[in-house]
Amino acid sequence: MVKRILAVAIASLCVVSYAQADVTLYGIAQKSIDYGNGPTGERKFSMQDIGSRVGFKGTDKLDNGSTLLWKLETGLDKGFGSREAWIGYENKDAGTLRFGKSKGAYDLLVETFDLFESNTTLASTIQDNTYRARHESGIYYSTPANLGGFAANLNYVIDSGKFSGDKADVEDQKGYDATISYTHAKFAAYAGTARINNLARSGAQAAKEQKGAHLTSYIVGAKVFPMAGLQIGAAYQHAKQDQLGGGDFKRDSGIVMAQYEVGNWVPRVGYVYQGVGKMNGTGEKNLAKANHFQIGTDYNLSKSSLLYVEAAVIQNKDQNSFSTSISEGLASTPKVVSAGMILLF
Repeated sequence: MVKRILAVAIASLCVVSYAQADVTLYGIAQKSIDYGNGPTGERKFSMQDIGSRVGFKGTDKLDNGSTLLWKLETGLDKGFGSREAWIGYENKDAGTLRFGKSKGAYDLLVETFDLFESNTTLASTIQDNTYRARHESGIYYSTPANLGGFAANLNYVIDSGKFSGDKADVEDQKGYDATISYTHAKFAAYAGTARINNLARSGAQAAKEQKGAHLTSYIVGAKVFPMAGLQIGAAYQHAKQDQLGGGDFKRDSGIVMAQYEVGNWVPRVGYVYQGVGKMNGTGEKNLAKANHFQIGTDYNLSKSSLLYVEAAVIQNKDQNSFSTSISEGLASTPKVVSAGMILLF
């Protein structure tokens, strides 16, 4: 009898706690049909799931006016909490501090210059495995919102088991990334840096584990908003990476984009330039320049659903590890047309 009473009491407490907390179920369903050339040059159709996911997030107001936050987000083809899994504390005067798994501040800054919907994105080209990571264990701090347009974010990586979309296993990955921005009604300015330790570049492709090696990137950019619905942006990036076995790799790159919201239509255009990848101290030849041009438009069906069509051309002579929605490998100059639908809930 005692055990039964205790079980009912504990269950009642759980129900009360859940009722008092603000919990939200959310997600995105996104499918596309793509047509383009695969790694050996043949043309082919492909149906893609473009990042469909489901998540839970919640808040709990404290007596002192602060808020406890948490989020668990899962990709449909991954394990529970595969995209984000963190808890945090928010104070309107001190900012937000959270602990766990999430994207880094540098990666989120780059995404502000890439508004395309398909897997053939500008971000996947300009990132080039320099800093792209969904850190397994990090401490992320954001400044409060009442700083007159200024904002800063700092992400300290304690230890991450994976790097760059699970392309490399790393037992002792540490580092940081940080960004700062200023937003005005007519313009916005951004700057960021990222440094990940114990990783080295391996030729034209992925990063590999190497004790004492570093991946470092810097980015500066700006956007202007000359009229309602129109934004034009550009950013410059310098990347330096230690190479596996010695020497270093340096590359300058840039991104330009524009988007205009007119009624239900949102047309956009973007371009990424990757300069020569300079292999210093290894005797390997430099990597050729690369270019990525993309154009497309969204059509908003409702507040929570849209259709899109996009087309991209990527010049990639030396097979840098950029990704497209057609295949994991790339032809020398992949050309992709993607049409899809996005549903938010």
